[in-house]
Amino acid sequence: MMRLEKCQRIKLRNDFERLRQGCAFKNAFGFFCKVKENLNNILPRFAVIVSKKIGKAHERNAVKRLFREIFRQEQQQLNPKYDYLIVARPGIIPNFYQLKEKFLNMCAINHKTFLSIAIDGTAASGKSSTAYTLAKKYRLLNVNTGDHYRTLTFFLLKNGFTTTNWQRIENCIQKFSLDTQFDGTSAHLTIDGICLQHDDLRSEWVNNNVAIFAQIPQIRQRLRAYQQDLVSLAKKFYFAGIVMEGRDIATHVLPEADVKIFLTADSEVREDRRRKEGEKDSIAQRDSFDVHSENNALIIDTTCLTLQAVVERIEQVLPSINLAPFQ
Repeated sequence: MMRLEKCQRIKLRNDFERLRQGCAFKNAFGFFCKVKENLNNILPRFAVIVSKKIGKAHERNAVKRLFREIFRQEQQQLNPKYDYLIVARPGIIPNFYQLKEKFLNMCAINHKTFLSIAIDGTAASGKSSTAYTLAKKYRLLNVNTGDHYRTLTFFLLKNGFTTTNWQRIENCIQKFSLDTQFDGTSAHLTIDGICLQHDDLRSEWVNNNVAIFAQIPQIRQRLRAYQQDLVSLAKKFYFAGIVMEGRDIATHVLPEADVKIFLTADSEVREDRRRKEGEKDSIAQRDSFDVHSENNALIIDTTCLTLQAVVERIEQVLPSINLAPFQ
């Protein structure tokens, strides 16, 4: 377990003055953050400023301890040649996880502009694993749109809808409150404040119905609007970009994506991957429903490729001026 050294705390007035000059503060809806290069550093240094407007002494101290703990836990991810200044704002909600994610995103200083990556492809071709790996490496918001359809299918089934009586679905789905819950770099859909667990998303109940429900125009329209809004959410939380995977991402959800990828693989290999994952949905059934458009995407056949090899192929087309791996 790493501890903080005394030299990592910024205390001298000259250091504070230096941090106040030059680069602007980033606003994280709860605190401001400034990151500035310091080539004299051996370890990353930090300072936390909490004004009396935050609250009473014990409340201010709680906020300071929170950021110190975040810095202690995550210092290995931070560039050691930088100083980090945090200024807490009135109304800050001392939620450790949310503040940590915002802080890490704001410290990912390597990215210059927001990058969007759309990953389309056949079922079990490796879309989810590829997107997760890219998101974690480059601090991108990872969006699995397939899980969105699974989540909505679960709630529709729970509300008594079936694939044969879906005519009233539009009124029902408009009443659902769609929101987002973060888990590291992954974004999960919540409906009426509930985020489903893996067992519910991958239940046989959902597996047998999701492909059919996903064909219904009202469902696709509702989720497409939600998914497109996630781009703004990723920018709001200072992610370096967004990587979204699923069906029709490059054609209908993110048609202006900076990088478009289409993954495919031999059907027998994909069936075998599903079995190893413990999934029971049929690849043949999924393929019969899915209609894909490659839309000028980079096509990668993953049949004989490892996950690392797939990621490396994609990295070859990433705009190098926009993105560099997070520390």
